[in-house]
Amino acid sequence: MDEAGDGGRRGSIGNEIFEQVEQLMKDEGLSRTNAFQRLSEQTGRRAGTVAANYYRVARQRGAALQPRAPRGSRGRRGAGRGATQSGDASAALAKAMDALQELAGVVRAQEKELATLRSQSEQFGKLKNLLDKM
Repeated sequence: MDEAGDGGRRGSIGNEIFEQVEQLMKDEGLSRTNAFQRLSEQTGRRAGTVAANYYRVARQRGAALQPRAPRGSRGRRGAGRGATQSGDASAALAKAMDALQELAGVVRAQEKELATLRSQSEQFGKLKNLLDKM
């Protein structure tokens, strides 16, 4: 996914998702939640992963968002402790998936660079052999 010409920059997937969600909201008048769902269906990513990426980038860009509630006080009256832990586990899983996607992009970029360096090394070796024969 990082091969789209961004050179494997960290956070590019999150930035792409942010821009796509903003575009869907602008062009189609969707709410954020509906835009997350639509992008989820289009990309195969979970809606929670799309939302996590969007809000991470939005906070980095200083967007005016509603303040986040402190952990443990998310207004889940009557919900057992398991509901909070499940939500925390989902958020942690979404972060881990994002990190793995970014890592995969970095690895792909390194593979390309290694192939280029191997080719250059081979050419250098041939040139060296020619010069040694002179």
